[in-house]
Amino acid sequence: MTLGYKAIGKGSQKVLFLHGWLSDFTVYNEIIPFFDVDKYTLMFPDYRGYGLSKHMTGEFSIEEIARDVIELTGESGWDRFHIVGHSMAGMVLQKTALLKKDLLISAVAVTPVPASGLPLDADTMAFFRKSADDDDVLAELFDVLTGKQYSRAFIAQMTKRARSGLSRQAMLGYFEAWTSTDFSHDVAGIDTKILVIAGENDGAVGPDLLSETCLKQLENVEMKTIIGAGHYPMQETPVRLFTLIENHLNQYA
Repeated sequence: MTLGYKAIGKGSQKVLFLHGWLSDFTVYNEIIPFFDVDKYTLMFPDYRGYGLSKHMTGEFSIEEIARDVIELTGESGWDRFHIVGHSMAGMVLQKTALLKKDLLISAVAVTPVPASGLPLDADTMAFFRKSADDDDVLAELFDVLTGKQYSRAFIAQMTKRARSGLSRQAMLGYFEAWTSTDFSHDVAGIDTKILVIAGENDGAVGPDLLSETCLKQLENVEMKTIIGAGHYPMQETPVRLFTLIENHLNQYA
């Protein structure tokens, strides 16, 4: 069964956008209008349990996502492409590179969970799990992730989007995946160039954590930090994030 997706553009540069744990593909809505549709072909899939694929079930693992997107791009005739992956998708793009290394031209990992996962203590695990059923807890989680710097109206919008965009089963299943999966011992051999983009105020995977994980685990990697942004720069600082992505892609034009 193929993932649901949205495709935009007719250009020769193909870019696959992968969303994170608490959002479907619409998390990228704020940066989509900046892309030149004559230069790029953009694909935005939703994972099992999210958005256009909300009806799909599965094991909700990182490898399952990677295999699903490999199948999707293959069916679409994409033999070489770039990946932009947010948060949990930072793990997915690395797993994709390991499973089928010739597919990726390059990758951009936006506030990514590293290949080593993100183990949490028992209280924090309980807090995250509670967000699957409690809107106040989910709103508090978004507030922390974005650095406790935005209005309640913005946090409420993020909460509403998350609640409508994914199933409870997927939310809990993928939470276990990105906290407990660890394939960091495999990723040193990835030769694909990966740009890591950190958010200065990210309450989960900030620049210091990424420096100690992604920058040490990967060989062909560099990191840029967006000042003022938290975990969701595509919503918080869309122009700056788009500029960094486009500058990276222009190296391969």
